Amino acid sequence: MTAAFGEITYNDEGQPDAGSATTTHGANGTAQPQNEIVDLNDPRLMSEQLTENPQGDAYAIPPPLPAGKWRAKAKQVDIRDDKGTMQRFAAFVRAKMNDGKPFLATNVEFTVLESTGKWDGTKLTEYWVKTVVEQRSGTSQIATLLAKLKQPVVPATLGARMDQFLKVLAGEPEIVIETDWEASCMQCQEIAKKKGEKQPRPFMLGMHRFPQVKIQGVMQYDPVVKCSEGHQVRAQARIVQFWPLETVHNK
Repeated sequence: MTAAFGEITYNDEGQPDAGSATTTHGANGTAQPQNEIVDLNDPRLMSEQLTENPQGDAYAIPPPLPAGKWRAKAKQVDIRDDKGTMQRFAAFVRAKMNDGKPFLATNVEFTVLESTGKWDGTKLTEYWVKTVVEQRSGTSQIATLLAKLKQPVVPATLGARMDQFLKVLAGEPEIVIETDWEASCMQCQEIAKKKGEKQPRPFMLGMHRFPQVKIQGVMQYDPVVKCSEGHQVRAQARIVQFWPLETVHNK
């Protein structure tokens, strides 16, 4: 059916056509156009001079957060349970973890707080922060983070420990995270998964192991490397340790 004059028409993707005028009505009942056909000679488009860097790349992927210690704030982010539902925390049972007994886990997002602004706001997520007490250390990841945040770690049930952790994270407390680079080949992992083989571990650990290149006259570590199969891989920043806020000076 042909649209009446002034009606919105839609293309095959269900989006308004470029030449279709959308109107709303103001408080006085008058029609107010929302979309308009723009004339490139409109004075509003002719008054501002664009000054762009010809060598810049708006699509370039920013480099990973450099290795080092960074002040950051922590907050809880949802975790996906075994049914695929996103929850604040979830209970899991894994035959090879916690002697097959249930445990609780959540995710924690860390946002870097950095004064120069170059890395400020960078986010890293620590997935599956668990109540599992490790035999090697005699403690759990959640208890470790609570201790670094100067919170009391006393004997508690699984539920009480998670409840304490969530309440602390609700205040977005500050902590120091230590980061480094690692490179893992997703293509090799997918190939191994399809073959039913053990998935390969990261093949390069530590920013200092990555090659250096000169960028604008300055030597910098290059996050792009190739795995043993020749696949191009980009390094990612990972959290390797946590520190109490007052023990490390922020950059």
